[in-house]
Amino acid sequence: MPKLLSITAYLKHLHPLTLVLLLSLLLLAAALQWSGQVPVFRYDRGLIEAGQWYRLLTANIVHLNSSHLLLNGLGLMLVAVFFSSHLKTWHWLLLLLLSSLAVTIGIYFFNPEIRRYVGLSGVLHGLFIVAALIEIKRFPLSGWLLLLVLTAKLLWEQMNGAMPGSESMINGHVVVDSHLYGALAGLFYGLVLTRRSWLRIL
Repeated sequence: MPKLLSITAYLKHLHPLTLVLLLSLLLLAAALQWSGQVPVFRYDRGLIEAGQWYRLLTANIVHLNSSHLLLNGLGLMLVAVFFSSHLKTWHWLLLLLLSSLAVTIGIYFFNPEIRRYVGLSGVLHGLFIVAALIEIKRFPLSGWLLLLVLTAKLLWEQMNGAMPGSESMINGHVVVDSHLYGALAGLFYGLVLTRRSWLRIL
């Protein structure tokens, strides 16, 4: 019988160092947002082409507004609380960097019409995909369910655009392709990490 989700089991295995990493990222995002530094760090195609390559990373930290920051912050805390023990902290850090670059480089090459971009949601999709792949090994039922929900969401967005209500919640445009790029980065990283387990399944 498939193992069921156990919240107690997750809380019991919180990884303190990973929790500090993700909380620090959230606090940095809040500090940049509320100090008015968004224009300095957002994705700006013209400025990137002028040599400000750091924006490929920092664009994922800044947000449109407080509502946008709050929603992505909640997503980051879900990862911290439920999945922090799934990987060592250095894996989470590497995944954050990989997903961040996948999102902005993907936008740069495949969405040249987008001049500006901000937000952590693309990166979050990468984190959740990896979490789902590893979750399958621990709690198969909840792992497969999470992977199914994420896949359905990505397919919906590619066919129909942003999820209903999402743009009104952040009072701005949702770049759904950023979610796809982040998820693909997470899929790659997750399959590399779990390749032996998946080979046994396949």
